[in-house]
Amino acid sequence: MPPTTRHSRKAKDDTSEALLPGILMDEKRFRVPKPPGFSRVSKPAFKKGKKNAQDQNLPHIALANDLLKRGDELRLPEIPFQKFESPKVWGPRDEPITDPTKLPEGWSASETDLAEEDIDGQISRCHRRIEENIMPAIFEQRLEIYQKMKQKQTDMIKSEPNGLSWEVVQRLDCLEGVKKSFKELGGDNGNTPNLIAIMDAYRSGDLVWDEDLVTYWAHGKMVGGPKKMDMEEFYTLSRELGPNGVWVEGLDSYKPGHLYVFCTLPPFNPSWASHKIIISIRNPATSNSNTLAQTMHLPFLEDTGATTMTMYQSDRDALEGLSGLPLPFYGSTMMRTVNGSIPMDNLVVQVNIYANGYPMLPKWVNVRVGVSRVPPNTPPTAPRLSGVWIHHMLYCLSMPDNKLEMHVGNDLQEILGNVPLCDPAYAIPPPTLAIPPPPLAVPPHP
Repeated sequence: MPPTTRHSRKAKDDTSEALLPGILMDEKRFRVPKPPGFSRVSKPAFKKGKKNAQDQNLPHIALANDLLKRGDELRLPEIPFQKFESPKVWGPRDEPITDPTKLPEGWSASETDLAEEDIDGQISRCHRRIEENIMPAIFEQRLEIYQKMKQKQTDMIKSEPNGLSWEVVQRLDCLEGVKKSFKELGGDNGNTPNLIAIMDAYRSGDLVWDEDLVTYWAHGKMVGGPKKMDMEEFYTLSRELGPNGVWVEGLDSYKPGHLYVFCTLPPFNPSWASHKIIISIRNPATSNSNTLAQTMHLPFLEDTGATTMTMYQSDRDALEGLSGLPLPFYGSTMMRTVNGSIPMDNLVVQVNIYANGYPMLPKWVNVRVGVSRVPPNTPPTAPRLSGVWIHHMLYCLSMPDNKLEMHVGNDLQEILGNVPLCDPAYAIPPPTLAIPPPPLAVPPHP
């Protein structure tokens, strides 16, 4: 067998006030007064034979006591992941429905059962939606975008030898970008021979992509693997084959990761330990008449490093088409990214987050959103970003339990009642996930 590597298959309508990074200023937030018993003084020294009584008014004591009293009523029957039903089939029909006020009850333009990366599935769904003849212009535009993405995928596959998997093709495309940077910028740390050897091995079929294994490369040759990633072996090889260490192929994903600063949200890709959240969006210009049909449920990368939420031009077009009015616009700006500055339009949308059919926020919140200024029907090159507003509106909790989940909700006690205890001593950072972690970072028995 050939060697292998890993595979990771309402709110007000007045928008005239200044905007916070991600939240409209009409959402006033006040400083919570310090509770009784709050103190910053140091803990007194322990005296043998004498116990210090805990102040029951201290926030953490009151919270713990309440959790003990409420007990199992806080526990949910299952993990509350975001769930949406698959869209119903509504057609075909001869006469199109293009008036957003005449949309059938229960209809939605969202494809919550399809991954955005499922290009073939999205193209097939667009054809079905066009046949259903409900707001067909939205899906004609969406179809054009996915057909361009499909053509790019086809061109990538044709540029490589026949028989390579799509994962290998994407990895080679990623490595070509690394090779270009070595050539233009230098500073390859002696890895150009490794890079060329790895690409040759992929193209010859001697190296394939696998879900769990890595290979080690030094001086243009494979020096270890395929096997599970072992840090001690990696350190040993680095010392013996230095000074620039070894290239571990398969530790990164087969496609480029997202370099952003980084409800229970599982990691959408364990190689990145990042999270996606479904955000429900509608047009605040029609807040008095919006229904489910005028609402879109879109996946966003949970990203606190973005000063504003971002979405695609096609999302803007669809929301405006569904509501019949343009989104509120308050100017254009330049935003700085790792690839330089890009021009963006600043708009306002209303958002909420649904879990198991219920909204987490008691009302729709006005949030600013940036839309890149690109030619019409340009395929997206980066994910939508959530921005920081979620962390200002809801409790967001992560746990050092090696599950890489993020817990989002409006009731802290409910979240804590459903999160098992763990011991941070057993936690490992995401980049070393190739090393088999303990099943859970559970505390030891007393």
